[in-house]
Amino acid sequence: IALGIAACATNGMPGPSGSTPSSASGQAKAPPPAPPEYRGPATRPFLMGFTQWPADLSNEGVAIARDYAHAHGDIVSVMFIGGIPWPEALDGKPFSKDVQDNMSYRPPPGKKLFLSISPLDKDRRGLAPYWGETDNRPLPQPWSREPLNSPRVKRAYLNFVLRAIETMRPDYLAIGVESNVLLSRDQSKWQQLKELHRDTYSAIKKVHRSLPVFFTTDVLHYKRLTRDAKGTNQEKEVADLMRYSDLFAMSFYPHMSPEALRPVPGNFLDFARRFKKGIAVSESGMTSRPVDLRSYNTTLYGSDPDQTQFTEYLLKTAARDGYEFVINFATTDSDRLVARLRPQLADLARIWAYIGMQTGDQHPKPASAVWDGFFRAKYEAAKWW
Repeated sequence: IALGIAACATNGMPGPSGSTPSSASGQAKAPPPAPPEYRGPATRPFLMGFTQWPADLSNEGVAIARDYAHAHGDIVSVMFIGGIPWPEALDGKPFSKDVQDNMSYRPPPGKKLFLSISPLDKDRRGLAPYWGETDNRPLPQPWSREPLNSPRVKRAYLNFVLRAIETMRPDYLAIGVESNVLLSRDQSKWQQLKELHRDTYSAIKKVHRSLPVFFTTDVLHYKRLTRDAKGTNQEKEVADLMRYSDLFAMSFYPHMSPEALRPVPGNFLDFARRFKKGIAVSESGMTSRPVDLRSYNTTLYGSDPDQTQFTEYLLKTAARDGYEFVINFATTDSDRLVARLRPQLADLARIWAYIGMQTGDQHPKPASAVWDGFFRAKYEAAKWW
């Protein structure tokens, strides 16, 4: 998605004008009524937040997402999932301006920072691409031939992560993003990734003992609700890697399941307690409207009630089980961003286009009342450390 967005911006592809939607008569549509206030709990044990995924490819679209994340959350998620500056990290050389600019983000005073870094590519099939002047660039030689557990990859990855920690000072750190998806796609590379994760985790903890370090788990793959996950021993392998993880952190998008998760069953996330560690939701979301993906010949179903039910279920479960934090991926629907993309790429981006807490026109959606009801509760941290 990031690569396509960059191409659209570079090529000057036309997009929506940003004007107020109008009816056939030419009159501006009245904004939908604000959802009724939701009475949340008096206290909550978990932090709440978002990524800063933009609402549109414009300064305004970036600002809308950033401002909402800062106003409706107490933790901000920053994700480096478009590559690693492999040769520079290996040799201790300066990073590109793009890398340095991304590392310069600081949340507002009083807000926490959750940093995620992935050694895998966007398809979770192999080594992450090169991050140079831009991200998602082809791997230079000999990096394209390096296994995930090679000494060069281990050293470069650790160096990059340590430099990111020193620069950004995160409060939480993921060194693998949806790592278990690789198990579904290449079991030999999964064993390599386990070794890379183990060695990176152990080295970081020697230097930063109090920093929570972990990997994230895709729930639909873990529960074998995806076609490629069937036949894999997700429970055993994830439990084995959890020996080198301070939290069990989940990625969960119920509308992406081929099986009906509308509504999400009340006991669906109970399995997370079996690891006997702190629990977090590293990224999540539910579409508030059906999404037709013509390129994939499928439809993902959802509605405002579905999104509201999922949000309430997730936050009530987090309160009951004392989660560390919950991240909803998008603050704002990104339909205007999607409209700028080429058809197949647009279908990919449309999967997450309607999981925001407000519409692209900045009108609050019903689920936002639930979110804000919990956010108004006094934060009292769970005692895991």
